[in-house]
Amino acid sequence: MTGSLPVPPETIWKLESAKNGSITASEGGVRLHSDYNPEREASGAVGRDEVFQKSAVVFYGFGLGYHVIELAKLLKTRGGEVPRVVLIEPDIAHFFAAMSVLDWTPVFEIEKLIVAVGAPAESVLPLLEDGSRVNIGETGVSDAYFFDIPAFTAHAAPYFDTVRSIIKRNQRKNEINAATLKKFGKLWCRNSLKNLEQYGKCGEACALENKAFDEEGNALPFLIIGAGPSLETILPHIKELQERCVTVCVETALRALLRVGVQPDFVILTDPQFWAYRHIAGLSAPQSVFITEVSAYPSVFRFNCNNLLLCGSQFPVGEFTQKKLGLTPGDLGTGGSVASSAWNFAHLAGAREIYTAGLDFAFPNKQTHIKGSSAEQTYHTLASRLSTPDKFTAGSLYSANAVTGKDYSGSPVLTDSRMKMFAWWFEARLAACPETKTYTLDPRGLNTPGIAAADPAEVLRRPQITSRKQNFLAAASSAHSLLSPAQLAELEKLINNFPREEFLSEYPFLREYL
Repeated sequence: MTGSLPVPPETIWKLESAKNGSITASEGGVRLHSDYNPEREASGAVGRDEVFQKSAVVFYGFGLGYHVIELAKLLKTRGGEVPRVVLIEPDIAHFFAAMSVLDWTPVFEIEKLIVAVGAPAESVLPLLEDGSRVNIGETGVSDAYFFDIPAFTAHAAPYFDTVRSIIKRNQRKNEINAATLKKFGKLWCRNSLKNLEQYGKCGEACALENKAFDEEGNALPFLIIGAGPSLETILPHIKELQERCVTVCVETALRALLRVGVQPDFVILTDPQFWAYRHIAGLSAPQSVFITEVSAYPSVFRFNCNNLLLCGSQFPVGEFTQKKLGLTPGDLGTGGSVASSAWNFAHLAGAREIYTAGLDFAFPNKQTHIKGSSAEQTYHTLASRLSTPDKFTAGSLYSANAVTGKDYSGSPVLTDSRMKMFAWWFEARLAACPETKTYTLDPRGLNTPGIAAADPAEVLRRPQITSRKQNFLAAASSAHSLLSPAQLAELEKLINNFPREEFLSEYPFLREYL
């Protein structure tokens, strides 16, 4: 078998006999396993109760494989729920060499075994996340036991450093999601229950899946518009850009667009808070298609627009209802900000080229929002002699561990841990969707891997697509609820008598909120 290996094990490790007669090894002068009894050493490490209390067990490297083999043997004898076992090894030679030294048969009998050999570091995370509800933060990387033994990772230290960084950021994300649930769980439930009837009235975002193409089959370019400070430089050209792109505006930027006479093609709001609704309160965009989710503040559904579409809910009441009705309205995911949902919508629609404006992940010129935005106007509304608008701005700038990052020209720009988390969510999402290229029209934001700087003048020189996007916009305007009579009857039952105990049996952590 050794002759068929990419590299014979003797060229990777120094193989020796342990005191009990088993094979042990060292690499680069570092011993991988015990000199006396490698099996007993491994059994003691993997046999702790806390290992089996997790939904996943992850190995960063594994040496010759003693720890993995001993875990496999214990899983056979312990019974109960079997965790997923994930083996991460960037070098295929190490993997096959280990199998040539020890008998890995018990490992390949593990029911839920995932082997990530030679996988890019960025692709490891989806193997640890099991598709569970991302807003809960109780599974995936937040419920995994990690075997991170320095001797097993030294041969590929930069790779494992990258994997650790990705995992830690996701653990932090889940912590934030869990804290958000604790803070807004009652609001999510209350809003969703009030809005259940919208499933029978609104269209679904999924109706536009892969529809953003012209008659010749060419994908339409998109422009996502946020309310960051850099939007101010793009705003004078926004009418011309709308003639060349499908425009998707987050709710915080709508007031700025309407001020220059532009109604975007789409407006997106996915935040359930009353303050999110305040961004559009008193506004009107009868030419725009509005996308929201069922947990939004109820007044959102009275917004004057061309059509109103629901995206898939990320929150329990909506999830439960959609499952009961057999609906898949279109998952726009979560990413910490509505801008991530806007990007996901463009990708869902089939975009291969997405431009962004006002999506800074930073505070250029120490501004938090474009001047005149609804957020800035709120500062003035709440201001008093003792609490000036500048005080509110300073609070936003420095309340989340302000740090200095680099913009696209390499110049320093102020950002914070919250903005960097949003940027990382984009970085991870864009890495998973290489077919869609993303650009920023202003280089003053935080330089984010996956987003390249583009010259607005080049975009403005492109031909207009007003006629090319008519069919897509017509489909968005005409999308409406397609619930069958049986689904409508089921929805009526949910509205009149929501099955609280059945719901809580699936989401027991929400008992205090419902």
